[in-house]
Amino acid sequence: MRTSSTSYRIRILIALDFAQKGKNYMWFSCLLIIGLLAMTLPTLYFDSYSHQCQLLQYAAIPMVLIFGSSFYSSSALTDYAAGNTGIFALMTPASMAEKTLAALLVNLIFLVSFLVLFWIMHFETMRFANTRIPASLTKYSPVTREVAIYLTYCYFLFNGVIFTGSIYFTKSPYVKTLICAIIGALTLSSVNTSFAKYLASYPLMLGAIPFAGWNVVRDSSLKVYRVHFPDIAYAWLYTLPALMVFGLWLVAYKRLQEKQL
Repeated sequence: MRTSSTSYRIRILIALDFAQKGKNYMWFSCLLIIGLLAMTLPTLYFDSYSHQCQLLQYAAIPMVLIFGSSFYSSSALTDYAAGNTGIFALMTPASMAEKTLAALLVNLIFLVSFLVLFWIMHFETMRFANTRIPASLTKYSPVTREVAIYLTYCYFLFNGVIFTGSIYFTKSPYVKTLICAIIGALTLSSVNTSFAKYLASYPLMLGAIPFAGWNVVRDSSLKVYRVHFPDIAYAWLYTLPALMVFGLWLVAYKRLQEKQL
């Protein structure tokens, strides 16, 4: 194998990854696309608003967040994790950075493609369905731009966790990583809500999502007060999740270095 070019070695690693896992990637793609189409296309079959179709559109979001961001990543670095496969993969004549980058690029090819497909289907199916509904009637409501950005960050953050878990755990990496991710998300949400309630002097009801604003109901009048972050804080709110994703990728790289040793 020619070893004088980093880009050449990365291309070889990517080709090797597709040769070994191409069939699994195709199965994952088919399952995800079929699930996505089954949840978004029914919107086009009605000439009036359908509450069930609206719920299906929203139900597709957790499917994309959980499965779309993890199916490919769950096996991204498993070749280096255990057994004879791990030994042979680690002996491949390429640096740890090149192996991590190659796995990450393959992961991102599917990850970004599926996310783009989801948002196109989500917005365009409802936009087209709304053109057939009279203006006086109820129309479909896609998620807002801010929610779409927030969900996109969550998508990549969850992917970073699964990607790291594929090399961090030797046995049953997907199950163990998924359990850790769920526990971590619940803990973060609980801490965030408790802190928000403390700052809001324990109102009657409060909705607080990490990296997002608050919805506060102070008394029995049930009037909702929306607390938004100042404009200067949004840059940090968008930067922090990105830094967390890069941090998770760095952890995966360091773990791969440990495997080499």
